[in-house]
Amino acid sequence: MAPSSLLAILSLTLVALFACSFVTPANAVSLQSSHIRSSLNHGEVARRKSSTSRRKRASNSARCKAPASSSAAISSTTKKASTTSTTPTSTTSTTKKATTTSKAVAAAATTAASSSSSGGVNLRGKACLAWPNYNYNPLAPWKGSQTGLIYSWDAVKVPDADEYDFTYAPMLWGWTNVDDFQSRVVEGYATIALGMNEPNEVGQSNMDAATGISMWREYMMPLASKGYTLISPAMSSNPNGKTWMAQFMSDCGSDCAIGGIATHYYGTDIEEFITYVTYWHTTYNLPVYVTEYADQDFDGGAQADIGEIWAFMEAATAFLNENDWVKAHCWFGAMVGMDNVNPLNTLMNSDGSGPNDLGSWFINN
Repeated sequence: MAPSSLLAILSLTLVALFACSFVTPANAVSLQSSHIRSSLNHGEVARRKSSTSRRKRASNSARCKAPASSSAAISSTTKKASTTSTTPTSTTSTTKKATTTSKAVAAAATTAASSSSSGGVNLRGKACLAWPNYNYNPLAPWKGSQTGLIYSWDAVKVPDADEYDFTYAPMLWGWTNVDDFQSRVVEGYATIALGMNEPNEVGQSNMDAATGISMWREYMMPLASKGYTLISPAMSSNPNGKTWMAQFMSDCGSDCAIGGIATHYYGTDIEEFITYVTYWHTTYNLPVYVTEYADQDFDGGAQADIGEIWAFMEAATAFLNENDWVKAHCWFGAMVGMDNVNPLNTLMNSDGSGPNDLGSWFINN
């Protein structure tokens, strides 16, 4: 073969090899069908969220996050800054804090007494489901003789809630779901709405009371004229929750139409639970909604065994049922994954099929 022909062949071979080295390899994600990608909807996100990030740090308080949603983005960087740069627990001195709180509580009680909303929601029973499961677990087995309220830490109605005679309550969790809340929660969608989730906690909706009032006025108050009973932001049982709520109730004013007080409790002392829940009613003279509670120690002590959990639930239920001012109570546990809450508190069978013995007792008593 002539040298020139050989050189030509070698040149063509090198060009081909050079071109192949720049071919982009197939991307596995790009090969995924659009159907599969779009199927990761709100329900899927809620399911994942419930099994991985529903819980807690050691402060004896609830840690439930709003499930992520593409429509639940923060509406502006200004709003985001106002929630993340504030530390709800900061005060200049213990004496000043005590004095301010005392005055605010007195003013707030007056405000609550003159509220235009009575909290007159009609519920089938007091047992409430805090339900993070969307439709990945069947709801039908949870229609007990005493179940009434159901909520999902967001504004997406639990499938089949109406069919099984639950009263669904959308939640304005915080800045993360304001847009979704505003678009969904319209006249006729529901009859009750829950305020922000633990704004007194940095790990939750995290805002000071003044910011909470601004959010309440913009997104919650318009619902009062549309037939909604408005339930207050839910405080964790961190002591700063009482201070936060005192300022909120005092400064929001009598036109804020607050129809009930939401609160959370995690502890192992039934007498402490009774005292804590009673505080919210006697202070604000409003109905109380215990939207999260369980027999759980977050202070480093021993966790309850199943016998102690049964005793706590039975005693708590007796107290809650005998007081008309308690409208609903939601045991934390209608789920399989309890994260860092004592798993013995779960109300659900391990296969997710329905309530276990504890759950069956809860929804029927």
